[in-house]
Amino acid sequence: MKTIAAGIKQNSTGPRQSCRDRGIGLPGTLALFLAIFFFSCPVFADGPGSTGVQVLKTDISPRAMGMGGAFAAIADDLYSINYNPAGLGQLYMPEVSAMYLSGFEDSGLNNFAVAMPLPLTGFADLAKPAVGLSFMMADAGSFNLRLLNANGTITESSYDAQKDMVVALGYGEKVYSDELKIEGYALKLDQYLGFNVKYIKSTLLEDYTASAIAFDAGWLGMAPNLGLSAAVSMANVGGGLKYLNETTRLPSILRIGLSYQRPTIMDQSVLIAAEGDFYTAESQKSLRVGMEYHFEQFFNMRVGYKALEDNGGLTMGLGVRYDDMSLDFATSAGGEVYNTSQLSFSYKFSGIVVKEHRKKTVYKDPRPQDKTPQKPARPKPASKPAAPRDNKDKSDFIWLY
Repeated sequence: MKTIAAGIKQNSTGPRQSCRDRGIGLPGTLALFLAIFFFSCPVFADGPGSTGVQVLKTDISPRAMGMGGAFAAIADDLYSINYNPAGLGQLYMPEVSAMYLSGFEDSGLNNFAVAMPLPLTGFADLAKPAVGLSFMMADAGSFNLRLLNANGTITESSYDAQKDMVVALGYGEKVYSDELKIEGYALKLDQYLGFNVKYIKSTLLEDYTASAIAFDAGWLGMAPNLGLSAAVSMANVGGGLKYLNETTRLPSILRIGLSYQRPTIMDQSVLIAAEGDFYTAESQKSLRVGMEYHFEQFFNMRVGYKALEDNGGLTMGLGVRYDDMSLDFATSAGGEVYNTSQLSFSYKFSGIVVKEHRKKTVYKDPRPQDKTPQKPARPKPASKPAAPRDNKDKSDFIWLY
């Protein structure tokens, strides 16, 4: 609960207005995202916090938060809709998840998401695409406003500081899949594209409401045999929110990420990710790195770090999976104001498998076989017929015992 003291009540002017082989190959994909980037970047950018609906910059996933928010190049679950919608194309069964974020004092955030593959072939005619729906409600808390009247009395009122609602509908599919022959080695390459449409509504002080439509787009490239992934995504591209007669821009985010996964022992693996986030409307950037270790596909441990931003510092997370259910928790150590915690519960409908699933990492065979080419065995020559016995030595006696 916050308290603000004021001398004489004045009319609010609202927020300050800021200054103004099949499918698509790699070259075409990069050209598409360069065009999205240049057309979405504003000519002038203000400082940190100058855009509206700052909650759009919040990590919406305990798994991603535990890895410092470096998730654009991983994007293998339904929370891809918040980081890189191209990752929705990796889903092979329906998923649902509910998440709660506990922020500073009485602020909080709730998110519900559902995603599923479609039982039809996508535009690139390579695989079945997937769609996702995310619904988020954020509450910045409340405060008391105390006004000193002309007669010397004090009037106290309570207001909700800000409430935001974001509804996102996403689509992702595989648009390219082929093998490249390099010095006799077959390098498998997969590419995914995706996009979101968002409806954003924000209410300030319970009286000033604004809404906007925004768009996200993402690209994800993978080399499954090597465990490597790269990603580029652009989020919150839109016109802005208009409160009364003034308009504030949305916090557009350009994400560029890399990830690497490899097996360790038995059915365990380690996942490392790095990502650069560029807030193109605020002249701000963030560097995020994280690691996730899988223990026997049951327990996950995560650690990450965020740098070059005000809300930086160490992050940690844990995940437990049992059958189709998973419980994930994450917390950050960015100071008293920025310290937040997240908890989510997810469920996968394994009985409804819409398309074939192949693991991103192929684990080593514990009993490797000798792959040295063997020479074909020479056919044995046909044996010569045995010579007839000489009956001269044949005895006419029969011995009895």
